Amino acid sequence: MIGYLAVEKLNNKFVGGLLVVDERGIPQEFKYTEPIVPNELQRILYGKSLDYFLKTEIIAATLVKKIEKPVDFIFTKDLELLEIDQRVFYLSERREEISEVRKISEEEYLVPYREGALRIVGKVLPDKLRKLSEMLEEGLDIFEPFERLEKALEYVCSST
Repeated sequence: MIGYLAVEKLNNKFVGGLLVVDERGIPQEFKYTEPIVPNELQRILYGKSLDYFLKTEIIAATLVKKIEKPVDFIFTKDLELLEIDQRVFYLSERREEISEVRKISEEEYLVPYREGALRIVGKVLPDKLRKLSEMLEEGLDIFEPFERLEKALEYVCSST
């Protein structure tokens, strides 16, 4: 199973969500936070660190702790969220075409994906990389659940 983690700032509200899907993309679990609107005193006390603190320690870490299903990966598009848990990996797409998994550094890998490659940042075990490669070969659209998650978070913010 794969988790997708996002924390968004929408209309000065911070909201986070975690969507867990199976290999077919079918939702197995969804957790989200109620929108958080920092007050003026919090803005003064935290200064420039407020956004980071809310995103990582208050929202993302709380969501990951509440996961009930076992996940192989929790993907995010936000590098700041990597520090909250060893299961969280940064995911992006590269136009570079490759034919096999390539290790760039201790915490960065390129994995063949469609006509390009996925860039994964985080400490990934070799067996997990193999499993991910197999799912991609079977046609998994790795980025599509992010779109659903983002729409769900917009819905949560608009309904409060």
